[in-house]
Amino acid sequence: MNNYTDYQTESLDELNDRYARALLPLTIAFGFFAVFGFLGNLIILLVFSLSRDYKRNNFKVFVLTLAVIDLVICITLIPAEMVKQRKYFEFGDVVTCKVKCFFNVFGASSSCLALLVISIDRFRKVVQPFKKQMSPAIAVRILIAVAGVFPILLAVPGTIMCGIKTTNMTNIHGGNTTIHLCETEEKYEKSIWRTIYKFTFIVLLVGISVTYIVLYTFVMKEAAKQMNAISEQRTHSSPETVFTTGIYYQNTVCNETPETNRKHIGINENTGSTISVPIQMNNGSLSNCTLQNGASNHTGSFEQICRRNVRPKRSRLFPTKSIIWFILTIVFIVTYITHNLLTLKVGKIVNMSPSEFTLFSFFFRIYFLNHVINPIVYAIFVKRFRCSCRNVAPMLLLKLRQYCAR
Repeated sequence: MNNYTDYQTESLDELNDRYARALLPLTIAFGFFAVFGFLGNLIILLVFSLSRDYKRNNFKVFVLTLAVIDLVICITLIPAEMVKQRKYFEFGDVVTCKVKCFFNVFGASSSCLALLVISIDRFRKVVQPFKKQMSPAIAVRILIAVAGVFPILLAVPGTIMCGIKTTNMTNIHGGNTTIHLCETEEKYEKSIWRTIYKFTFIVLLVGISVTYIVLYTFVMKEAAKQMNAISEQRTHSSPETVFTTGIYYQNTVCNETPETNRKHIGINENTGSTISVPIQMNNGSLSNCTLQNGASNHTGSFEQICRRNVRPKRSRLFPTKSIIWFILTIVFIVTYITHNLLTLKVGKIVNMSPSEFTLFSFFFRIYFLNHVINPIVYAIFVKRFRCSCRNVAPMLLLKLRQYCAR
């Protein structure tokens, strides 16, 4: 009888090692994610912070914000997940478990809210270009509050409820082995506070995802409309199209000014280099527009001057920044919806085989892609970033020499 009992028993170490071997390819893949994400986001921080090619604007602020968030996740959460996979069923370190739970919530909510701020900025820039815009200084303050402080507050309750859960798992012989998981503690599993906490996150994720989709739908429609307007302008050379679509030619500089009664066009008759005209914008205000041109002694009506002096620019591709943020947002939505759907299956992992558990773990943590994909997207769509990456080492050496020379 004792021999039969021993045969039916698989120790916790043996069970954990069996699953750890199955998870090893995934653990290695996550290690690659951590290294690539760390180096890639570090390069982003160096390039956008030190290079003179990138002026202080909202795009730079957003890129640096996401890089900081992703860098933190790549040096905390992903390595912690790798450690967890090596001892998934005998996770006895409460402190490490709680730290991992904290960064799980912080990483998700911080990225989510940062992308929300970015989508709002894109909407204002493209759809409402003549309304008051978010300045870089304001963007920094908003991001600190929305993507920094608020996610920390959201992560605290989850960290408190997270801990070591002891349960039984069917072993290879069909018997039961006692295991220790890093999950919600048993005393909080049926708590009303945990229910409220989970419901809050579901509402936030669904609400913000819908907001993303709505805002980017307007952005893409407006961008497409403006591209069509540019195409029509190239064909028909209509000056009205230039000033009513929100897209201007490279030699046209427009600055909004208070409404004025000036009705005439001023032009230097000697050089003909500049014409200044009040143009009515979409919001009803008048804008003082300067059309810069080479030497000319011509005068005439506004339409004649515009046709003569404004040279059509080649049709531009779809707005690069909108494409970048749209791709990153779609990746976030898809990966986190996948993660949240699989959360419903967490209670069934004790019945999964090693191969099933490995496949489950991959899709359950697929949201790690959000923290490593940014360098790839920037390299594909931002030519200046590709060039700057090649100059990172010389740039650092120059900064070091300048520092040492002080």
